[in-house]
Amino acid sequence: MKDGITRGKPHPLQELIQEVREIFLEAGFDEVENQLFITEDDVYKQYGSEAPVVLDRCYYLAGLPRPDIGLSHEMVGAVKEVDSGIDIAKLKRIFRSYREGLIEGDNLVEEMMQKLGINEKHAVELIELFPAFREIKAEAGKMTLRSHMTAAWYLTLEAFKESRELPWQLFSIGLRFRREQRVDATHLRAHYGASCVLVDEDLSFEESIQLSKEILEQLGFKRLEFVKKKATSNYYESDTEYEIFSGGIEIADCGIYSVESLGNYNIRFPVFNMGFGLERILMLRMNVDDIREIIYPQFYGEVDFSDKEIAERISIKSRPETDSGRELVDGIVDVARKNGDAKSPCRFHVWGGVLGGEALDVYIVEREEGKNLLGPAALNEVYVHEGSIYGIPDNVKKLDNKLAEIKEKGTATGITYLEAIANLFAYRIEKKKQKPLHIGMVKSPSHVNIEIDKTLRRYITSNNKKISLKGPVFISIELKKKGGIDD
Repeated sequence: MKDGITRGKPHPLQELIQEVREIFLEAGFDEVENQLFITEDDVYKQYGSEAPVVLDRCYYLAGLPRPDIGLSHEMVGAVKEVDSGIDIAKLKRIFRSYREGLIEGDNLVEEMMQKLGINEKHAVELIELFPAFREIKAEAGKMTLRSHMTAAWYLTLEAFKESRELPWQLFSIGLRFRREQRVDATHLRAHYGASCVLVDEDLSFEESIQLSKEILEQLGFKRLEFVKKKATSNYYESDTEYEIFSGGIEIADCGIYSVESLGNYNIRFPVFNMGFGLERILMLRMNVDDIREIIYPQFYGEVDFSDKEIAERISIKSRPETDSGRELVDGIVDVARKNGDAKSPCRFHVWGGVLGGEALDVYIVEREEGKNLLGPAALNEVYVHEGSIYGIPDNVKKLDNKLAEIKEKGTATGITYLEAIANLFAYRIEKKKQKPLHIGMVKSPSHVNIEIDKTLRRYITSNNKKISLKGPVFISIELKKKGGIDD
């Protein structure tokens, strides 16, 4: 968690959306939410003969059909094996209601529990009994996801025509979905579009163009050039569609909706439309060649971490979940710290109790003569300094100048090798893996139960930083079952 109450960092796309909203609102436009789902028939009404190629870029929505589930004599027997008290007639009624759409899929388990008087486990087992549930395949219908905001404007204009007096100035910002064959630096399968319409019986094309200029100029685009398209889209009137360029780069598109397509919705007044992709605007503003770096920086962008952020992403991987397990961890750490320099052979009791279903006594030992109980690196603590990760010894007097600087100026994680190892041992016992643990020379974080997330590893590698968690730990932990002999 962040210290105190601090303002979070917004996504640049959402900041741009808010900026565009304010520009339209200040210009007198009313905001509307356009429909996201567009029928195939609507695409044909708007695009005419061009519809098939438009639909080729659309996603069709699919759903799982409701299966007709029969109960044979054999299946009745299987149901009774799950719970002999199940009322078969009630179960049939439940399946029939599900088939007819009277019970939602995500409520089926609850319905079974309530009406059959069974627990959740048995309800799930019943569903798993019937192959009809497992073998359902999605079936596509005639509904598509919006690929162009224009497709939704016709529906909004049709709905408004009887209830609002002209003129209208409307805008909408939202997602458009394109079935791109690939995702790359300039192609996304879902992207945001900002779109507006001007609607009036005496619509002036010149005034509409001027208002479009004013909106785009407020977004920072100067010296705009409107270039008439040679091949007009079917939903625009011939010779009225223009591409809008700034500095030689296309940033928007505009035109007058065709009388024919409007007539398919009984709309008898002219409509001017202008729209632009917000991701394209961001690319130009931020001078970035790959849109994915802006929209999905967690996957494509160059991430940057402060030492504090790196420290927060380092953790102990495996920890016990019980109070007894945590007590064992505390016992290992406390006894090891107090007796780390004890000369071998030596053996220290650290904890006794029940863990992993067994009554146990746990010891730290060193059986080889002429050694200390702990190796020199056992008490190393994990530090972050200038983007690299180090294991730093506990005794400052023994450090060389570089390590001393890391300890002084670096960011401590509070994680020691000893603590991480103690957690690993307690975790293993809790999972009934009751074996002694010996860790000698450590060469990587995983050897001492320390986890560094994948994103952080990529960052460290790509920036030529290092992960130096290693050293002579040499710690042995043994257990004895109470009333038994040493392992």
